[in-house]
Amino acid sequence: MPAQKDGGVGEPGRFARYPPLSFSIIQQGLLVELAARQVGRNGFAVMIALCRKVYDDGRLGRASAASISEYTGLNLRQVERGMADLKERGVIAPVRVKDDDGRWREDRSCGGHVAQHRIAQKVWDRVSLATESDEKAPG
Repeated sequence: MPAQKDGGVGEPGRFARYPPLSFSIIQQGLLVELAARQVGRNGFAVMIALCRKVYDDGRLGRASAASISEYTGLNLRQVERGMADLKERGVIAPVRVKDDDGRWREDRSCGGHVAQHRIAQKVWDRVSLATESDEKAPG
């Protein structure tokens, strides 16, 4: 591969490609909120792991503490502290679900069930979503 002027190797303008679900994307508005709310390093790492799957309404994909631990290298206690930090600082909140009695309650992990969380609405309002015109390729 030819060397570039800046010392890099490879073709200019070619981006790195990674295996599926081996990377996360943090949107700038979310990054700014994490910094403004002074989220700690455990919370930051947990948020990165949760952002592997984000739905267009702010819901995050389900992720067990064990899977977050494996993805980030944090131990289970650090994952718990990170989740608590994100909740306490108002970055994430449990999704509301209907129970068997028809009442709405916050989802919680129990008996093998992994609770689903969402990015809190005030934080989600800071996140910019692409529009259809943004997604269309030029030309």
